[in-house]
Amino acid sequence: MDEKQTRLKRVENIMKRETKVTIKQALYIVLGVLMIAAGIHFFLLPSNLSLGGATGLALILAKVLPLNTGPLLLIVNAVLFIIGFLLIGNKFGFLTVVSTLALSGTVWLLEIIMPMKNPVVANTFLNLIIAVLLYGMGVGLVLNQGASTGGSDIIAKVLNKYIGLDLGKGCLITDFIITLLVGFTYGVEIALFCLVGVIINGLIIDYTIDGLNSGKLCFISTERPKEICQYLILMGRSATIYDATGAYSNQPKTIVQTVLTNRDFIKLKTHIRDLDKNAFMVVTSAHQVFGFHWKSFED
Repeated sequence: MDEKQTRLKRVENIMKRETKVTIKQALYIVLGVLMIAAGIHFFLLPSNLSLGGATGLALILAKVLPLNTGPLLLIVNAVLFIIGFLLIGNKFGFLTVVSTLALSGTVWLLEIIMPMKNPVVANTFLNLIIAVLLYGMGVGLVLNQGASTGGSDIIAKVLNKYIGLDLGKGCLITDFIITLLVGFTYGVEIALFCLVGVIINGLIIDYTIDGLNSGKLCFISTERPKEICQYLILMGRSATIYDATGAYSNQPKTIVQTVLTNRDFIKLKTHIRDLDKNAFMVVTSAHQVFGFHWKSFED
């Protein structure tokens, strides 16, 4: 096999890994889509609220066109995909297309099965907070599986290609402009509520993604490294051991470095307290952890 064939084979293997969808991924995406759809249908749309994206555009169009928001959301996402395909090519991925169409279809189905003429609660701010919690956590679940729900992401990719704008800033600017348009359509008060929602939504998405992949990074200076490592292995974890020298005592030290879940960290702390009262441990948050017994590099 020559170099060109080897390179093509490697690319094919990578593409197979990227398109392979596990049951766990599918369940997380389904849960995320259902949470987003519930936030949109039960709390955002009945209150004329928006968090930007395709939902905001559909909300604006619903004011001037004789169509419900559900089918308009499907149309808006389809148009955005066509524009994106024409301007930047097929760079969305299978999961993104499926997630976006599933979300649009679910919102449309909910409008048919459970039409909402009025918000679930009368308080607009309470509707916004509940919607943002559902929407933000749902988007976080979907994004964590390597997919997205389209909308402003597509516009941001177009802006990134043609004017070099950062994707995160592109999404923020797009959502901000859509929110302003919602304000012109439904009033200043609604626009202010939407702006608050966009900001909180971004924080919740980041928190959800970090929370799903986070752990505790521990550096333990101890005289009992073997016993600590044995305990870690019993918990299904591992560690890295390396030698160090104390600055004050100038004596050799052994450092055990490991990453644990929050629950396992509490167990380890209790074990060290009983095992080595002279141990010294530094703990910090690890926002993304990949590898042995953690998230796969291929996810």
